[in-house]
Amino acid sequence: MEKVLAPNNYLLEEMNAIQVKNKITDKTIAILVLGACENHGNHMPFGSDFIFPMKLVEKVFEDISENKNNLILLPAVPYGVSSHHNNFQMTMSLEPSTMISIIEDIFFSLVKNGVKKIIVINGHDGNISPIEIASRKIKNDIQDVVIACLESWWILVGQKDKDLFEVWNGLGHGGEAETSGMLAVRPDLVNIKNVSEQVIPNLPNDEIRLYWKFRELTNTGYTGAPKMASIEKGQKIIEILKNVIISFITYMENSEWKYGISQTKIE
Repeated sequence: MEKVLAPNNYLLEEMNAIQVKNKITDKTIAILVLGACENHGNHMPFGSDFIFPMKLVEKVFEDISENKNNLILLPAVPYGVSSHHNNFQMTMSLEPSTMISIIEDIFFSLVKNGVKKIIVINGHDGNISPIEIASRKIKNDIQDVVIACLESWWILVGQKDKDLFEVWNGLGHGGEAETSGMLAVRPDLVNIKNVSEQVIPNLPNDEIRLYWKFRELTNTGYTGAPKMASIEKGQKIIEILKNVIISFITYMENSEWKYGISQTKIE
């Protein structure tokens, strides 16, 4: 007899109307993953930018001990602003204005349904500016909504553990960090044999940002050193990010989601 899997009690896409009605309260915290669909080289899947963060959030839900019932995970947005990758085959890119509108509409839908605590987990660099613009617009219109975002996990993990990566601080599109993360959550979708060499673009320091097209950095569809990736590094990445997210949620819950001059003293 085929085993019937029970629906997860935190995935909105698997919940029915009764479950949602019982789940949504003024304490609900919605988590939204934003990704992209684009070339990550010959060794990584096109959906890496939403596959990994979705798996990361699922692990957060598994491990968080307090306030678990307050959390709900929205379906991921699998497309992003990827125009800088559009010289590579099958780049699925949204216009920045479209992405801003999508994020605004999702935020407004949440607020309309009484959810005013929102955490965005972003998996793609092109989404960072649209997230900020949309968040500031909604925040200006609805001041009691709280919007937080983990903008660039691939940078954060290198800052948190400076000994974790071996090349270029783990950076790169489909590089050491991203490939390690995917190896930890979906090793079946990674084929390191298809990587020929590391690709470290010749760029000035990061004090002044260049707005490059990806074809100016690489001909392979990836940058960085994916051959240095490993499942073990990916597991460390997950542990770092999981702790960051859980610590943030715990802090915000303890402060009743207040901050700045409105923050109440918790005895």
